[in-house]
Amino acid sequence: MKRNILLLNFLIYFTLGGWAQSKPWTFQQCLDTALRRNISVNQSMLSNELNKISLEQSRANRIPSVNANIGESFNFGKNINSSTNQFVIGSFHSGSYGLSLSYNLFNGLQNNNTIRQYKLNIDAGKYDVETAKNAVILSVTTGYLQILQQYEILRTAFNQLSADSVQVNRTRKQLEVGKAAEGDLLQIQSQLATDYLQYINAQNQLDIARVTLMQLMQIPVIDNFDVEVPKLVEPGLDLLQGKEVIYQKALAAMPQIQSASIRTSSSMMAIKIAAGARWPRLTFSAGLSSNYASSSRNPDVNAEGYPWYSQVWNNVGQSTSLGLSIPIYSNRSIQSSIERAKVNSKTAELNELNTQQTLRMNIEQTYTSFKAAAKSFEAVKIQLNSTEMTYKNAERKYTVGVMSATDFLIQKNNYVSSQSNLIQAKYNFIFQSKILDFYQGKNITF
Repeated sequence: MKRNILLLNFLIYFTLGGWAQSKPWTFQQCLDTALRRNISVNQSMLSNELNKISLEQSRANRIPSVNANIGESFNFGKNINSSTNQFVIGSFHSGSYGLSLSYNLFNGLQNNNTIRQYKLNIDAGKYDVETAKNAVILSVTTGYLQILQQYEILRTAFNQLSADSVQVNRTRKQLEVGKAAEGDLLQIQSQLATDYLQYINAQNQLDIARVTLMQLMQIPVIDNFDVEVPKLVEPGLDLLQGKEVIYQKALAAMPQIQSASIRTSSSMMAIKIAAGARWPRLTFSAGLSSNYASSSRNPDVNAEGYPWYSQVWNNVGQSTSLGLSIPIYSNRSIQSSIERAKVNSKTAELNELNTQQTLRMNIEQTYTSFKAAAKSFEAVKIQLNSTEMTYKNAERKYTVGVMSATDFLIQKNNYVSSQSNLIQAKYNFIFQSKILDFYQGKNITF
């Protein structure tokens, strides 16, 4: 009786509050939140921001650099007047002012190639961000489906509790009229306790799945978190394409493939940049300067003094120059840079090939798993149909007293096991189908 009261209270809680949620999260809301908060995604975005900064710097290197300088000094004793280049004995202060311009006319096209390389790096960085997002999408999809699966397992466990409760009451009545043995009642009550434990375990697994999804979303774990339960459509095999067709679509759709290809091109550009150091460098520079000294005198202007602005204006000097630097021997540093760039280029090519091979293996594995999941799903449905018929027949026999509780519970547990197998096979089938669609560039939706 206590077990029945406990079960009744549990069922009331289950019905009124167990699944009651005012605003369940949809799959898209879970996904958007995870993408927005995910640390790896944001780190990829910041890495690409650095590439953009480097690109702007390389572009700015093609613009002449301009610098201004101002100097003031105080002199004591015997010093040279910077304005007249004559010795002066005494105390005075002086100043020098200049404006210089420097422009790199040619440096082996290193600036242009560097700009091209950073453009490629930015493009690759964008695909890296998408790759990080794809990892989040797959993780959230797995977490979301895990919750949906646990819901079905929990619902099945609840139905078994309800059936057990009915059987306990029925067996008790049969015992009272002498149509059942006390051992039968004890076995049914034991089964009720066992199924109650299964229900508690299912509830715990559901709570763990919720926590996992919340952690993937990077949000604090809360007790009233729940997700929307969509109507799932079983995938079919009629439109399934061959592995090679799926792989070719994935090559065009998966961002990691595009990123690896662009990085190979970037590594080849690095070879050109390193080889540019072998070329002569031609630079142009120009300057504007003037100076002032308080000890200067100009009898034509003012015998007692030479104003600052007059000195600065009269002492203005200009200069221009062209410089040519020809690399002759650099202790092999240029050659080593070129060789390192070539090795890095070969490494990038191997990384690209490895990325393609990894994608192919993943698709082959998923394709095979999908077909296996489809076969298992169909087989389990047949098994469930058979065990369900056997269970209902056993239930009728047990009700009229022509089957023992032991034999009845064996058939019941077989039926429950088939239900559990069907749920797992169903969600495995759905998950593998979603992954195959994902590899072909299709959005995952529920």
